[in-house]
Amino acid sequence: MNTVQKAKTLIVAQHHGREQITVELALRFILWLLNGYGVDAALTEYVDTQEIYVIPTLNPDALEIVVNDGNHWLRKNLRPFDNDGDGKLGEDDVEDVDGDGWISNYLVYEKDYPTEVPAIFDYDWEYWEGIDNDNDSFYNEDEVGLVDLNRNYPTFWDFGNTDVITQEYRGSAPFSEPETQAFRDFAQQHKFAMAYSLHSGTNATFFVQDTSFHWVRPTLYYQIASDYRNILPSGFNQIGGYPADYNLRIESATAGGWGEWMYYEQGCTVPITFEVYTNESANTEDAYVIIVNNSTHIIREWESIYGYFNPVTEYIQTLWLELLPAFEYFLEMTPRVDVEITNISGGVSAGDTVTLTASMHCLSPRLGSVESMTVIDNESMVLDSITSLGADQTLIDYPSFILSEDLGNAYYIIMIGNNYTGYTQFLLSVGSSMGLDLILIGIGIGVVLIAVVVFVYMKRR
Repeated sequence: MNTVQKAKTLIVAQHHGREQITVELALRFILWLLNGYGVDAALTEYVDTQEIYVIPTLNPDALEIVVNDGNHWLRKNLRPFDNDGDGKLGEDDVEDVDGDGWISNYLVYEKDYPTEVPAIFDYDWEYWEGIDNDNDSFYNEDEVGLVDLNRNYPTFWDFGNTDVITQEYRGSAPFSEPETQAFRDFAQQHKFAMAYSLHSGTNATFFVQDTSFHWVRPTLYYQIASDYRNILPSGFNQIGGYPADYNLRIESATAGGWGEWMYYEQGCTVPITFEVYTNESANTEDAYVIIVNNSTHIIREWESIYGYFNPVTEYIQTLWLELLPAFEYFLEMTPRVDVEITNISGGVSAGDTVTLTASMHCLSPRLGSVESMTVIDNESMVLDSITSLGADQTLIDYPSFILSEDLGNAYYIIMIGNNYTGYTQFLLSVGSSMGLDLILIGIGIGVVLIAVVVFVYMKRR
């Protein structure tokens, strides 16, 4: 039986462990919804007409390590792996040896021409702060973390990185990881016209591309990109190499990426990878300290990895308020549809035809109903199909269907909508003098559905 549902929205945060700020913004979004309902008229309308799903972390095991162990380098999940082939798993990870709260990165440069002024040198290799836990004379050679969850989805997975050591390792198979399996099982139960995946490390808004560097929905994405330019903070997407027309980042399709799977396999029209923060000053020359400078080498220490992906605590509220318009916009774009029945005619017995005059208006200024609207009964049987509805469009249609049973003194339940717009439920009854009556129900109360759907715990041993 198809229960009454609303249009659905989705925000998923923290595919990558070190991107803590995405968790914080997802939680603030939840609090904003809860605290604003019944107070702010626009927010209340969004909650009344949408099912809002929020996944604050898709990578909870990595989050635990990042927060409790201070390993702000950890991007991947905690799938155990024997990097050094000694039969042990993750026994020699990076560590904060000096106890300053940060795990330093050391970049080694070889002086090719040390007598030149200034000396000419090239990058040679890098290593991280840590100790030789397994006493094999190697440091940090068996780190925790294996699969990049944002490369573990099946769409274009074949083109992904197969090197387990890299930060973008795709995994042994699509959906090989419990985290992405949990998300897959959740997502397949719903239809989302628009969704956000929150990341950090740059300020950018990624739309789905094909393999030829083209937006898969160029007209629609250009409209949305133009909207973002007006609502996002000044300079939010001002990063070198962005097309001036869009001012938003362009890249080819991500192999095994969340957005590609959501678009190609799940029918999500606008899955957006929303990069919410970066601090470029954390990766400038001033952020590096030269700790060795001899006749052959220079070694530079960098300990600002946390600050590159995450702001200081005092700035989080400011960042949230700067990005709040993008979250409001996200809710505004969800294709909710107002449905009214202005006339009804026909018989009241099984086998009789009933015809409705249905007026439908899409509240989203950018996204339509995606698919045709339908009339279904309480057993999810499709009674009639109505034309699809465009963004901000009002249409009148005349669906008709055959009654499967006598109305008598009972109600006959019908619903109009689809899995993207949700359904508006009506009850048909026999009127005393007007023949058929129509009663609108299902307006109901506003409910925020907050779905924290990933409760996966992978043991580190």
